[in-house]
Amino acid sequence: MQAPVATPEPAQSLAQGIVCGPWALALSYTWARQIVEDFELTAIPKSPAWLLGATNVEGNILPVVDLGVYFSPELGATSATPAVERLLVGGMTADGADDAVAIVFHALPQQLRYAPLPLDYANALPAKLREVCDAVAQDKGGNNFLEINSERLMAALSDELSQL
Repeated sequence: MQAPVATPEPAQSLAQGIVCGPWALALSYTWARQIVEDFELTAIPKSPAWLLGATNVEGNILPVVDLGVYFSPELGATSATPAVERLLVGGMTADGADDAVAIVFHALPQQLRYAPLPLDYANALPAKLREVCDAVAQDKGGNNFLEINSERLMAALSDELSQL
């Protein structure tokens, strides 16, 4: 009689789960460095609605982005109106903040430990979101978060800003 073969556990990913406008997003802990609750926002003249301004985080001036508006431009600036509560700072390296950005989010962040699930409804997402979304992260309560590829997100934001 042979011993039963154990099936390996699926690889687990760690991400910061945040809500940006209508979207629940998961950003990898390798990219998402810190949460900032106390900040001053300085407006940037003639910037797109999704670029809320800039802020100083530990001596680094970072752009502040509303991904709810970026992914769903039909919302306009209204998604930021409920009060900008927190920022998720990502892309900060030991060398500085060359590729760093601060993302506005509302409510409390969630630590997600998950095995990525296939994104079988990608066609239902806005084009900009579909381009940067890799999979689905599910929290312990069964809520879905869209797993964001931070490299593609940063490239998309940079590309859009370079066209202004």
